[in-house]
Amino acid sequence: MKLLKVKFLLSFIVLAAQYPISADITAAQEDLLLQLPPDQRASVEAKMGKSNEMEEELDAIFSQDSFLVERPDEDEEDNIKKCEECIFGYDIFKYSPSTFAPANIVPVSSTYALGPGDILTVNLYGTQKASKTSSISRDGTFDLPVMGSIGLTGLTFTEAQKVIKEKAQIELIGTEVSISLNELRSITVYVLGEAYKPGAYTLSALSTVTNTLFLSGGVNKQGSLRNIQIKRGGKLVKTYDLYDLLIKGDTSTDFRLEDGDTLFIPFIENSVRLGGSFKRPHLYELLEGETLKDVVGLAGGFKNEVSLTPTIEYSTINRLTNQRDVSSVIYGKNTFKKLILNGDTLNVSESSGLESLYVELTGEFKNPGVYSFKQGEKILDVVIRAGGYTKSAFTEGGMLLRKEVAKQEKEAYERSANNLEDLLVNIVQDSTAEVTEYSLAPISRLVEKLRSTEPLGRVITSFDTLELRTDPYSNLELKKGDKIHIPKRPNSISVIGEVLQSTSMQYHPKYGLNDYLNFAGGLNTKADDGQVYVLSPNGQAKLYKRRFLQQSFDIVPGSTIFVPRELRDGLALSRIVTPVFADLALAAAALSSINN
Repeated sequence: MKLLKVKFLLSFIVLAAQYPISADITAAQEDLLLQLPPDQRASVEAKMGKSNEMEEELDAIFSQDSFLVERPDEDEEDNIKKCEECIFGYDIFKYSPSTFAPANIVPVSSTYALGPGDILTVNLYGTQKASKTSSISRDGTFDLPVMGSIGLTGLTFTEAQKVIKEKAQIELIGTEVSISLNELRSITVYVLGEAYKPGAYTLSALSTVTNTLFLSGGVNKQGSLRNIQIKRGGKLVKTYDLYDLLIKGDTSTDFRLEDGDTLFIPFIENSVRLGGSFKRPHLYELLEGETLKDVVGLAGGFKNEVSLTPTIEYSTINRLTNQRDVSSVIYGKNTFKKLILNGDTLNVSESSGLESLYVELTGEFKNPGVYSFKQGEKILDVVIRAGGYTKSAFTEGGMLLRKEVAKQEKEAYERSANNLEDLLVNIVQDSTAEVTEYSLAPISRLVEKLRSTEPLGRVITSFDTLELRTDPYSNLELKKGDKIHIPKRPNSISVIGEVLQSTSMQYHPKYGLNDYLNFAGGLNTKADDGQVYVLSPNGQAKLYKRRFLQQSFDIVPGSTIFVPRELRDGLALSRIVTPVFADLALAAAALSSINN
């Protein structure tokens, strides 16, 4: 009789998929629908013929205003194209001021050295009250109120404060002093050569090379950004590389100027073009003696989709024939010091086998991390490259996670969820059947779980090095985006599902399945006492059928014991639902292993 009911149910599912179900819902059907979560209830109702509601929802979604990012104006696109022919860094000056008035609004450091022209204010209060604002004279002295003149040139602002206060303590008993720097002296700096607007500029005494470049409009398109010369008294005192700031964010090499200094910008001499899959492909100024590693650093390295050791197409001018020679260079330790010359072109392509092939090794490897690999390399190859495993590695619980497998699992989860939801539709539709809330609940929960679970994409294989060397079926070929996780050696057993207390406990080689179940308080009233799943750390699931007095099997450390819920009311769904529950429990156990 039960077999006939199952056959009828399966036949009904097939017919229901082909023919629409009436949209009219009876009181009995409504009672069943109310047992489901709101989202599932809506889905079931939709499948029962209420498609108009779904259409209204879709119309509402698609009628909303879109928030698309606008493309740049054509003028801006033209500027971008033109900029590609410029040396990297010139566009930083496009926001330089159009007028070049003296700049005095510059933060004053406590180490600022005072000099003629700096304006100070000194206030006396207490037994003596007086105030004076004046500049430091050409001879380096400052006239204090009441106390006379004092030499301040060459002293930092902090040192000057200390000297004046000490003088007041000695000469004016009971008098306090406050000192403030009102206005900085000005200096004259000459900006010459390939500057945007060459000339003499009156600037704050705190101005540096970078300040002066921005205030004077910067460098023209023929000028050097990396060989800016500072001359003092006709002699070269320093050269400044603006790439330190632009690329490295390093301001330590910026140089404070003095009155009468000359900023000379020579013509650019050397350049190198970096194209393709560099992070910042562009035309760069090249310094004499820079290497392949140096210029790759200028571009910020390679894009993520490029191999860690890419092949670079290298084009250089043959100085004898004046023709271009093109060759390939593999980027690595052996080529880091390759000298790059003026006019060279470096290009990295994403094609021709240059696709990024990488595998991530986590857990108990001696050297975990991301490793590139060549097409055809296998698990053992990267294990050796990582130095093997640590002493605490538990290879029996190792996991190979693969994106394409995870995608397939997700699709399988979705198919299972849809099939179970179709089953719910038919259970509700056939409301004359003896159906209780207890029958619907596990199916409903499973549908929800299937749609919310993100699969790992686990591929079951061995990670024992001896087995990898001898068994070609275990030593799988690697694929792009693979992740291998080796956990620490566990010493516990987990018990989950329909037991009185889900728990983890110490592993003991003498304990069997029933012992661990007893430690968890035994089975609860909802448990299916006829079958229990033992999920091994290698990803395999074993079914133990207690009702048939099956002989117990060894349970290894790190295993998870899963007790499913018994499905009642004659629905005969255990063959469908229980294995899926076990699969989800296995995924949860594996994820827990990775996170720990």
